[in-house]
Amino acid sequence: MITKPTILVVDDTPANLQLMSGLLQDDYKVKAATSGEKALKIAFTDPLPDLILLDIMMPEMDGYEVCKRLKADEKTNQIPIIFLTAKAETQDEALGLSLGAVDYITKPVSPPIAIARIKTHIELYRQKRELIESQRLLAEEINEAAAYIRSLLPLPLEGKVSTSWQHIPCSSLGGDALGYHWIDEDHLGIYLVDVCGHGVGAAILCISAINAIRSQSLTDTNFRSPASVLKALNEAFPMEDQNNKYFTIWYGVYHKKNHELIFSSAGHPHAILFMGSDLNNKTLQTLTSGGLAIGMMGDINFNETIVPLNNFNKLYVFSDGVYE
Repeated sequence: MITKPTILVVDDTPANLQLMSGLLQDDYKVKAATSGEKALKIAFTDPLPDLILLDIMMPEMDGYEVCKRLKADEKTNQIPIIFLTAKAETQDEALGLSLGAVDYITKPVSPPIAIARIKTHIELYRQKRELIESQRLLAEEINEAAAYIRSLLPLPLEGKVSTSWQHIPCSSLGGDALGYHWIDEDHLGIYLVDVCGHGVGAAILCISAINAIRSQSLTDTNFRSPASVLKALNEAFPMEDQNNKYFTIWYGVYHKKNHELIFSSAGHPHAILFMGSDLNNKTLQTLTSGGLAIGMMGDINFNETIVPLNNFNKLYVFSDGVYE
């Protein structure tokens, strides 16, 4: 059963209320108020009206004041208001519209014109509410997706090998994520993925790439070899299969036994390694190996570099968001 839209008619003259109720009752549920105070009480009572027809010249509280109060409250400020009045001066109409009314109809009312305008604003309000609701649902889904991406981020490591990170997407849902995990007791994988663009598409690709690395689900891949991992990712995620999206990645492996870092990158900003005999005696080294972003071109190989480590080592891996 289709529910009729509700219209609140506000006028201190009973004859005018009768006239408008008679015009509207077949297609709308009509509520009536003979004063500004009564109009506000009805307007704030659920279910809220879908449109308000508001007279201006009323004792105690005029229509302008009623409109101001309705527009000042979050509960009622979206309800369309049409002034229905004998005040026909241009400045009166301009004032009414400046207060937030969507239309202004002068008395005596032309029934066909009034009904057409009312129908138009009822439909516009319905569409507006549908849009607001769809935006709310979309925002909820985006927030859920963003929370899922955050849930994929690893806990800090403590001990001889310690880690910390910051993840600050430029929008609620971005295409950046990071990870690290012990591949075995002697090899720690470290990686940061940055998908081009933002939004749902970028987030889905980012999640897929991170999960493929973390779960080691890429077939025939040596996850202790950064070049092997990047080649496998490039074959698994061609951009033509990802809505023309690609991603950059920095992937490194700390080899505990050999005390060395093996790394490779695909279109990603270089990492920075501070290394030395101790905290006060260290040098800076940039870690980059070039390479195209993942997915841009098929059947390519990636280089990997081995860096012998020192007593003190501090590695910084970041996305291009640092520059932005």
